[in-house]
Amino acid sequence: MVVFTAPHRVLVTKVEGARALFSAEDWTALERTHYMCSSKLYVLVDRPFWRDLDPVTGAPVLAMTLTDRAPRSVYLLDEGPDRPAVMCLSYTWNDDSLKMSALTPEQRLEVALRTLAEIYPGVDVRRHIIDGPTCVSWENEPDIMGAFKANLPGHYRYQRRLFTHFMQDATPAARRGLFLAGDDVSWTGGFAEGAVTTALNAVWGVVHHLGGGTPPGNPGPGDLFDRLRPVALPE
Repeated sequence: MVVFTAPHRVLVTKVEGARALFSAEDWTALERTHYMCSSKLYVLVDRPFWRDLDPVTGAPVLAMTLTDRAPRSVYLLDEGPDRPAVMCLSYTWNDDSLKMSALTPEQRLEVALRTLAEIYPGVDVRRHIIDGPTCVSWENEPDIMGAFKANLPGHYRYQRRLFTHFMQDATPAARRGLFLAGDDVSWTGGFAEGAVTTALNAVWGVVHHLGGGTPPGNPGPGDLFDRLRPVALPE
């Protein structure tokens, strides 16, 4: 009995013999799961200097920033005025993440600082940095291989196969007992709610597989499947 919650890319590329555990249709859905790329760049700063007020405008000298330039997103994290704080200097997606993935952490830092100097010409971010940079590109992480699943147009049938995989009464006996869960299976990839929902589906599948059941007053997802199941579209 197995509940598999790792990214599908790990299942497809690193689990020997996994192909035999799925039908051709389900395996196609696993193979064609689309993942978002995503990169992040962090530095530790001496204090949350962005709370300082500009003497001319009276506004904070720097704020959370969303831009069409290379860093894309800048986030500010602190626990008070007199403690070190963290800046996420760059949070990028897809093509923007791929632009960053070939750069070293130091090069990514220079790109971010150069752009922020153009947006906030009076703010010297560099002098506040006391540690870092620390980077992650999820597509380059060997046990992740992408940030999270995101369906492409035409992927509904693949999504439905994976989401309903926990219903195994019609599955050949040799393929029963392996249940998929996590945001890769969810309709809303990247969010905890979907991961929890698919986990509950998998738990119901395990209980059902072992001959158990749920109380009549508290039916599980499989008990209500005929009423709630996703619409099956023509192939």
